[in-house]
Amino acid sequence: MTSALSFLIDPLRNALLFLHNNLGLSYALAIIVLTIGLRIILTPLTIKQYTSMRAMQKLQPKMKELQKKFKDDRQKLNEEVMKLYREHKVNPFGSCLPMLIQLPITMALYLMIRSQPFPTDNSFLWISNINDRDLILVIIYIASQLASSLMLTTATDKSQRMLMLLMPVFFGVIIYNFPAGAILFWVTSNILMVGQQLIVREVIKGRETSAEPVAEPVSPLPSPRKSGGVTRAKKPKSKRKRR
Repeated sequence: MTSALSFLIDPLRNALLFLHNNLGLSYALAIIVLTIGLRIILTPLTIKQYTSMRAMQKLQPKMKELQKKFKDDRQKLNEEVMKLYREHKVNPFGSCLPMLIQLPITMALYLMIRSQPFPTDNSFLWISNINDRDLILVIIYIASQLASSLMLTTATDKSQRMLMLLMPVFFGVIIYNFPAGAILFWVTSNILMVGQQLIVREVIKGRETSAEPVAEPVSPLPSPRKSGGVTRAKKPKSKRKRR
């Protein structure tokens, strides 16, 4: 695995050593600065991710109608769902692209820290060695991952939302033995992602609001004629019969 990701591990190691040796940053702070740089590079993908998620949310009512209509025909349901995506030009996998790109970077950083122990240096907050385990970082990771997941999820079913709440806790248990440097990367990335999503959400909502058609004002009905301040109703004309 290390050799397969060497094209990512080597640049990450060189960047980390440059920030530490040339700028005098601790390894923990260097990882934060490195993560900020990566998140800036991935900003266009973050915008695309939230745009795709927003489009999926708008299609949820129509998706439910199709599920009720074709609940006994799974194949027909899939065909109609794909047709709905094509009509509205929605890519259901668009929200997964940033995650897929970030995954190998995360693995490369994890393997870099595990394969090369970094010495203890000037601590950043309470972190003095990025190779050690850190329970506080794991707890912060669970909270940040939960916030990020809740902002990205389009699920309205209670069971699916409960699964989204439990997944960060499950991953937190798995990564408990991971080095603090890798967890610090994930925490920083999640916090930055939440901030980017909040900004992008407000921008997209503002564009949607400005793009909505403005209803034309309805002209008032003409008021009946008044005489002396009292409204006089018109008497119907009586027709006399000719003899």
